Amino acid sequence: MSPMMMGGPGGPRGGRPGGPGGPGSRKTVRENPNSVQITKDNATFLMKNGFLFMACPKDAEPRRVLLHRDFPFDHPWSYISVLSTDNTELAFLQNIDLFEGEEKEIIVRELERKYYTPAIKKILSVKDRFGFSYWDVETDSGKVTFTLQDTFKSISRAGDHKLFFSDVDGNRFVIENIEALDRKSHKKIELYL
Repeated sequence: MSPMMMGGPGGPRGGRPGGPGGPGSRKTVRENPNSVQITKDNATFLMKNGFLFMACPKDAEPRRVLLHRDFPFDHPWSYISVLSTDNTELAFLQNIDLFEGEEKEIIVRELERKYYTPAIKKILSVKDRFGFSYWDVETDSGKVTFTLQDTFKSISRAGDHKLFFSDVDGNRFVIENIEALDRKSHKKIELYL
């Protein structure tokens, strides 16, 4: 397989739209011009002691890797960077459907674990103090309190009705549809829309 070039601000290269980053993306990845596009034919994934490993080529010694969505909001199951533990891109996965069976399940579990994003169902209160906002919300996982620094930059819009929040601890939350919020919740978030 030929080397895969990273995309950049100049536009798509190597078959993916734009390269690293994307709305709400916070990764600091070292670009690697030798990054390889992987499939089930040239790579294999496995779990060892609770960590993800990849062998590429398949007969190589497996090494510990991390997965990163280049476009977490728009393409959650496509454009996946496979990173070393020092955040250098080793390989690139066009779409998880290129794998199947247990390997695909491993990839899905790892991405869901990393990108666990509780959905906000109700906003109980929002308080602003000294450049921070403090949120009490009800999510599909229960009541949660979180803090945003520079609130306007910590909230990302995806489409017309979806909002993503990134708190000071690196946790992510989502409102799937702001129009579906109750009136009181909607009023509390109007200032930030």
